[in-house]
Parts: sequence; C-alpha cells; structure tokens
Amino acid sequence: MPTVPQPDDPQPGDLQPGAAPPGDDPQRCVTHTTRLTVTDDETFGPGEHARLIRRGTVILGPQQPTLTDLTTGRCGGDTRVDVRVTYARAPRRAVTVSVQVRLFETHHPDRPAPAAEVSVSGRVPDGQTRTLTARVRAACLSVTVSNLSLNPADPAGTLEAKAQALGAAFTGAPTGPCEAVRGGHRRRYERCDLYFSPATGAHEVHGDIRRKYDARGGPDSDLALPVTDQTPTQDGQGHFNHFQGNGSVYWHPRTGPMVIGGPTRALWAASGWERGPYGYPTSDPLGSDAPASGPGERFSDFQNGVLFLAGGAPLTPATATLNAGRLVHAFERALRRRAGAQRMQITAVTCTGVSDTAPDFSRSGNRTVTFRVTGEQRSGDWAIPEPTFELTVPVQFAATPPPDARRAVTLIARQAGVIGLHTAPHPGAPHAGAAHPDPEGHVRALHDLTDLFRAPVRLAVIPAQAGLLSVKVLPGGDLRLYFRPDERGRAAATLARRTLDQLDLWPASP
Repeated sequence: MPTVPQPDDPQPGDLQPGAAPPGDDPQRCVTHTTRLTVTDDETFGPGEHARLIRRGTVILGPQQPTLTDLTTGRCGGDTRVDVRVTYARAPRRAVTVSVQVRLFETHHPDRPAPAAEVSVSGRVPDGQTRTLTARVRAACLSVTVSNLSLNPADPAGTLEAKAQALGAAFTGAPTGPCEAVRGGHRRRYERCDLYFSPATGAHEVHGDIRRKYDARGGPDSDLALPVTDQTPTQDGQGHFNHFQGNGSVYWHPRTGPMVIGGPTRALWAASGWERGPYGYPTSDPLGSDAPASGPGERFSDFQNGVLFLAGGAPLTPATATLNAGRLVHAFERALRRRAGAQRMQITAVTCTGVSDTAPDFSRSGNRTVTFRVTGEQRSGDWAIPEPTFELTVPVQFAATPPPDARRAVTLIARQAGVIGLHTAPHPGAPHAGAAHPDPEGHVRALHDLTDLFRAPVRLAVIPAQAGLLSVKVLPGGDLRLYFRPDERGRAAATLARRTLDQLDLWPASP
C-alpha cells in the first residue's frame, strides 16, 4: 500500500462516523472540495491527465450527524477510482473527515475486489480549513474541508467567525452590524457580504456577483440566500454562487455576472455546465410575451446558443445562419464598392480571428470578427510601382435593442476597436525610397476606405412578430439568428436566411 500523507492525527475523544455529539452542540457548516487527478498514458497520451473536481456544502446537525459523498473517476479501459468521503460531527465543534480511495480493474473478471485501496482521516477544528491528500497508483486525490459551527441563537457570532475564517484581507472592514434579512441574517463588509441561516449555513458573496445579487434584490429576490461561497467553475475561468431559490449567478471575465435558475439551469447542467456546448450564460432569464406565446415561456442566452423552455419543457429555436465564408464575402463586396471610388485595388480579404464575447452587467456583447484587407493604390502612372497596404478591421454584429422575442430589432454592423493601417512601397520598386506621386492623397484614400464603419451600418429591421431571441457570432465566425420555436418564428427564420444570403454591408441611405 502506498504511503499516504496524514494531515492531522485524530484527537483524543473524536467521534467515529455515525456517532452523534451532545444535542446542544451547534450545527456544522462543512464546505468541501474534492480534486481527483488521474494520469493514464493509455487514454490521454504520454504525460497527460484528467481532472475531476467536486464541490459542495453540507450542514451537519442532530438530524444528520454524518454524511457520505461518493465520487467516481474513470481511467483507461474499465478501470475506475472510487472516492468515498464521510463527514461527521465531533466534540468541541470539530468535524472528522474519513476518506477511502479504491482502485478497481473490472476488466479482470478474476479480481472482483479492489486492485488497490488506501484510507486517510483527519480532524477539522471549528473555523479552520484542512486538506487531506492520498495517492493510489496513477490517481492523486485531495479533499479540502472548511468547518464553521452554526449557532442559530447567535447569528452575529457565526458571521464574525466566518469573517475571521476568510481573513480581513478578503472581507475588508465591516460597514454595518449584523442585521436580519428575509430568511436569515447578513453583515456587510467592504469587499463582501456575509449571510447566515440555520438552513443554508454561512456564505460570502463578493465582486460582480455581489453587485448582481444586490441589483436583483438580494435575499428579498427570487434567489433568496446563498448556499455556497463564490466558487471557481470546473473550467477554471469563471466563478459562481448557488442560491436557495433554485438559482445561481455565474460570472466569467468575458460575459459578466448572469442569473440562471429553475429548469433552464437543470437543462444547462445536463449539457455539461460551462464546459458543455452552450458555454457561459450571457443574459439573465428572459420572458416571451410575443403574440400567441404560451404561459411559462422563458429563455436564456449563452455564448454559443439559446435555451428556450415552455412550461418547463425545452424547445429548439428556429435559426438562420450565414457561414463564416459568406460573411467574409459580404464584407469584401462592400469594401470593393468603396475601394473602387478611391482608386484602391483590393487583392485579398480574409478573417483573421473571432474574439470572445464582451462582458456586460445584463447582456453580454457579441463576438468581434476581425477582417484583414490587402491591396494596392492605383496611382495612374504606369512607371511608378503601386504602394501596398494592409488593413485590419474589427467588426461587431449586434442587435439594437437587445432582442427579447417581443420587440422590433435592428440588426447592425459596427466598428469594434482600432483599425490597423500599414503601408509599404511595392516589392517591385527599384529602391526603398521610391516615391508615390501623391503620398498625402494615398493616406487620405486609405482613411476614406476605413470609414465604411464610421457609423453603424443598418443591415435589416426584424419586426416584433418575428420573435427574435438572439443574434450571435459563433466561435468559428458564423453569424446566426435565433427565433421563437413556433410557426411565426420558423417563417421569420426562413425569410432571414434569404436576407443573410444577400447581406449588404454597404451603409444604407438615411
């Protein structure tokens, strides 16, 4: 059996799992994070590994003195690693943690028992955080546990203990006393707010998630009290807080803080949360009051799609798509029209990249497509080689106002950053100093060429009855419109496909 680090030896008098301490002992709020890393050259390639992260919060009290959590990680073939963690109340407001790691190789029928296993245990005193670690062959495990005793009769003391556990560098100074709020108590600090109730435990909310929670009404809103601290997401790029009202606020640096809850959150979770095909939410829940809409219709916008539910059941939105290649072609057509008037010859137009979504407080901005344009200016003098130029033009396709399935929307294209401009003598010039007959006119003509998006270009007006849900640029550069999944929405999507096929980025007359 491999050597296992022992973070804390059990203290004298600690209870074994299943034993309950005296009834007047306060509840424990146990926040835990289990990280399982499996290295498997057969499945992942040489030196590669997979990581599984499980987080949660449990309340241990007289009604539930112990809790056991099981996490399973698959390795190559039929090999799996089972991690069983048991949390139990102990005297002096402590919590004991018992971890059992078992490696099964089920592709060997003659080995029904674990091929290897190891156990580790420790004690987490009140107001502290401890980490237990273990290794079984190629599987590495760490379980981080925070313990905070909860005394319903002393919410101020509980919140003070929580603040001490987080540290003054995290919370800042308190800005008010412990106060009663709907369902529990709160104390505000410079950098976070702490909430407590016997049912949810003590948890912090900070940053943009705190701003969003407050803007929505805090504990008086449908979110109610937090049931987790702010927690990193599985992909390591964002954060979230779960709330008592069957809702969450998810934050990503390229989306901002967005609320998601109810059946929509359950459907998103089933798809793989933020690591699934939808990515992060880019809007709060939106309702559909369009004509002929049924009761209970809600939808949420995501980085890579839209989830639409009616009566709690998911429906697939109608869509119209202009693929990335045709989008580049539409941009090139518009640019050539302007270039012809400026005696500029365009040799190539390409897409050099698609950005991530842009953060906002209520509805994330769309991705930006960057086009690269190369060409020459016609001087009119055949004896002088033409100077070359290269432009990089960032363009954002958007809808104004943001679509909500019930109002008319204008589809626009606009400049979304600094246009890059580079000029150089033609490679065929006899020497680097070969002059252009009108250098100022050359530069002026180039600037005129970049004025295509000086003001937003109106592409189309989509009427309210079409039920537009979202306008989105996908990671590969496709432009996609989403409509309500009903007869009118499908008809609007059909018409939109024809419009996109003939998309004109040339500014319309006012």
